[in-house]
Amino acid sequence: MTKPAPQGPATIPATPIPDGYVAGREILIPAGHGRSVRVSAGEILQIVDVRGQQVTDVMAWRLADPDEYLSPGHTVSCLTHLVPREGEEIFSNHRRPILRIRRDTVGRHDLIVPCCDPERYERDYGLTDHRSCLGNIREGLELAGETWEPRAELAWNVFMNNQLQPDGAILTVEPPHPAGSYIEFDVLDDLGVVASSCPQDLTACNGYVITEMAFRVLRPAV
Repeated sequence: MTKPAPQGPATIPATPIPDGYVAGREILIPAGHGRSVRVSAGEILQIVDVRGQQVTDVMAWRLADPDEYLSPGHTVSCLTHLVPREGEEIFSNHRRPILRIRRDTVGRHDLIVPCCDPERYERDYGLTDHRSCLGNIREGLELAGETWEPRAELAWNVFMNNQLQPDGAILTVEPPHPAGSYIEFDVLDDLGVVASSCPQDLTACNGYVITEMAFRVLRPAV
């Protein structure tokens, strides 16, 4: 079922604020685009789906050492399962925990498939001018004045409802989660984080309609 086309301006839905924290920055990620944020150890980062059924591709790196970054492969290796759960950590390419999941209202993610890039749209769809998550992530970095260099295989496909079939095939299923769904992290290191509102409108990935995502940063009350 295709989700409805968005109506009216985007408003970031309210999310619970844990005890001991206060609301901080909010960054709206426009539909089909990318944005970046810096967060500090001890803060909480929420990634919020503004209208529902939207996937966001996320990358992160240590500000103290940009050669150390969120690694989907190392995270799967450390966790020994494909989908991280509440209370579990997300690891860098040096197997250092850099984020911890506090709350996850969706529970479906993909850490296997690289994010879409211009070559994917040209190879699979014959398109040379379609937006891609890798392009969006580069856009978000450039807008924030960041010089960190992304690669497609470093993306965590947050909220992506990919399902592994008995024959080993990967099936992309339309995500069912509603507006206001979010994932919340303890930030364990000073990080740069960049995300794309996935522009894939040719498969069920985002319910065939691309909508906004958001960052919400919460800081300790004292």
